[in-house]
Amino acid sequence: MHPEVIRDSAGDCPVCGMALEPVGPAPEDDREEKNLARRFLVAVLFTVPLFVLAMSHWLDGGSFKEWASGAPALFAQAVLSAPVFLWAGLPFHLKAWRSVLARRANMFTLITLGTGAAWIFSLWSLIREPANHAPVYFEASAMIIALALGGQLLEARGRRRAGSAVRGLLELSPRLALRISAGREEEVAADSLRPGDLVRIRPGEKFPVDGEVMDGRSDVDESTLTGEPVPVLKETGHRVLAGTLNGTGTLVVRTSRSGRETTLGQIIAMVASAQRSRMPVQNLADKIAEWFVPAVLAVAVLTFAVWMFFDPSHALPNAVAVLIIACPCAIGLAVPMSVTVGVGLAAKRGTSIFSVR
Repeated sequence: MHPEVIRDSAGDCPVCGMALEPVGPAPEDDREEKNLARRFLVAVLFTVPLFVLAMSHWLDGGSFKEWASGAPALFAQAVLSAPVFLWAGLPFHLKAWRSVLARRANMFTLITLGTGAAWIFSLWSLIREPANHAPVYFEASAMIIALALGGQLLEARGRRRAGSAVRGLLELSPRLALRISAGREEEVAADSLRPGDLVRIRPGEKFPVDGEVMDGRSDVDESTLTGEPVPVLKETGHRVLAGTLNGTGTLVVRTSRSGRETTLGQIIAMVASAQRSRMPVQNLADKIAEWFVPAVLAVAVLTFAVWMFFDPSHALPNAVAVLIIACPCAIGLAVPMSVTVGVGLAAKRGTSIFSVR
């Protein structure tokens, strides 16, 4: 995710907290997405009834409103919020702790700071005065975690689909090739071909290398690389590209580039590089968070100090309110949502978007 962060194993980026991406094409791995999906489902299942309980004071009246305002309902909110904060939000808390160790505040630092302050204060307030309508923010903590998990799930799904695109590009080029050597033909690995090697391409086969046609005549479908649906006639002296599809004729091609050096190989490298990079808006969010965390802490401390002077009973609740309001659940949801929707709509219109640096 960051040029200066390179590891020899999978994990999270210590700077931004996002999952590290493999340098090259890798087998499909949806474990992170499934893990986030489970946590998001649990968060939603517990947050919905918690939200109903917490918002019951907006009801016109009745026995439910009276019960929901009492101590049993407040303890029920605590019970409902515990799995969300302690289990569903655990990945955020771990990433926040790593950001503290790395001294690089990010979005996850703010999420844990806001939700943790809200949940711990609410629990302390409930234990201290359970019968006096203690001010609690259990629903705020749970809602923030649920929203942020939804954003992370969208982003993980987008990264997996991007990886599928890379693997799909790899499948365009055949792994074996029919090499002509000393008048004999032998099947060899396409990556083992070197410039100058002669390769026979039979009808209906894909080209394993970039090269020049030495013998034969055939129509070649290059739509996989150029988007042009009409086959192009290829004959002696014409250039052909790896990953394109031969028509009904047989061609003998002299290899100019193979493996990662082909045009297709370079496109795959570009896609993999784009998958590892982050959009400028995502980097901007991290830079804001890096300065925003100390600013929020300073404002919360100032709020506590001012209210201690005027009304000590409201000092801690108002300081916690600052932390909750400053929690960047909007950034955590808006950035991946906008990227997912934007790239998805572009793909429907036949446009692939890559970020290459």
